[in-house]
Amino acid sequence: MSYKKHFLSIALSAALVTSCFTTAFAAESTFTDVDPQNSEAIVYMTENKFISGIDETKFGVDMPVSRAEAVAVLHRMSGLAEAVSEVSFSDVTEGSDYAKAVEWASANGIVSGYSDGTFAPDETITKQDLVSLLYRYAVADDAYVTVGNSSALGKFTDADKAADYASEALIWAADREILTSTDGKLNPEKLVTRSELAVLDYNYIKTLPVTKTVSVASTLRSEAQIPAYVTVPVDYNAENKYPMVILCHGHGGNHNEWGGFDVITNGLADKGIISVTLDYPGCDASKESFQLNTMTNMKADTLDVINYMLSNYSVDKDKVGIFGYSMGGRIALELLSDKAFDFAAVELVAPAEDITDLKGLFGGAEAWEKMKAEANEKGFTVFTTIYGQLQELSKEWFADLEAVPDGLAEAAAENYKGKSLVVYAVDDEAVSPEVSKATAEILGSKVAVTPADGHSYSFYGTNPETIRITNDGSVNFFAEELLK
Repeated sequence: MSYKKHFLSIALSAALVTSCFTTAFAAESTFTDVDPQNSEAIVYMTENKFISGIDETKFGVDMPVSRAEAVAVLHRMSGLAEAVSEVSFSDVTEGSDYAKAVEWASANGIVSGYSDGTFAPDETITKQDLVSLLYRYAVADDAYVTVGNSSALGKFTDADKAADYASEALIWAADREILTSTDGKLNPEKLVTRSELAVLDYNYIKTLPVTKTVSVASTLRSEAQIPAYVTVPVDYNAENKYPMVILCHGHGGNHNEWGGFDVITNGLADKGIISVTLDYPGCDASKESFQLNTMTNMKADTLDVINYMLSNYSVDKDKVGIFGYSMGGRIALELLSDKAFDFAAVELVAPAEDITDLKGLFGGAEAWEKMKAEANEKGFTVFTTIYGQLQELSKEWFADLEAVPDGLAEAAAENYKGKSLVVYAVDDEAVSPEVSKATAEILGSKVAVTPADGHSYSFYGTNPETIRITNDGSVNFFAEELLK
């Protein structure tokens, strides 16, 4: 199983304790050459060790920035993430201060070298090139990236001087107010100073929503605490009411599906929608045995987290959506069939609706019956997933799934008359496309079909069109339905 790491999650976990940056980071710099206008950005960037001063008293505000320095700062922002593959340049010496940063950035498509095999680490960098670098970092960071409104560049009187290759990045940065100016000029070809580097990178960080880890008490298992993760818009204000989406992961997955859910939750926050994810029993941060990973427990945990959000965050109870991937899709369908909550919008990505189809994922009907018999005899059976995970499937796990052998989509449709979206891949090997299509027809859902990418979608796959359909499509669907 391959996955992307959400770069900033480690670096920001300690710092982003509130959603109000101006309150958290409005501090004066101890550097003598920093003006008050840029103090907040430089204090934040230096305190988090993303960049340092040139000595104890000076930041070096007007000094130009090299390609190596720009990449090194982004690497520190990533939490010093490891490169996914080896990349070498003839002029990047192994063991140098920036070697690992350059390797990481090149491997992730953030920066490239020249045709002669060099990187030119000491070459100074222009503003448009730095913004292009930051834009590619955002994409690799699994941040929710949309180009934005091209008119955003219109506030700069010299925007026409920008190079064509940088236009998309500049529009993105201007639209998100990462790019700012005191004189109304963009100065795209101007060499970037260390002060400008700190401000631009800080402005990007400020656009990221705040994610907070919470612990939710289980009502079904009195001793259990459910790990949950709340993402709110950057301008969250408890005096306002917000729509919310809860995202349910697949069998043996985790709260962010190894980084895939992060893009969607960030995108929802960008639209002004709160989101929450959770780890089901035995998954990731859960301290419980996987033997407790049953439909009964997972449905109860989902409802407990929803109720927690209604009690602790400013959520509009009439505008709650649910997103379910694979087994998470079955959880959503069963909650609909149970009339457990009045959801305002439902999205299902390859929902595991059909029990016969599901048995195929576990080796077929014969293997299923053999494992079930062992579970009934011993209390559980050990199953190895296609990803090499060892799982203890309890007898209750089998019983819960077989309690609804067929007709789940029909039961859900009987009780849910709202808007829904079903996403599936043409070659999904885990949940048959026919099952997803039939579920959509029964629910009267909108349908989005991704290209051939198996059961990966945007969570484990790399197909750009699949990622666009899954990520952008999901964000836009919930925005359309919940922001009415």
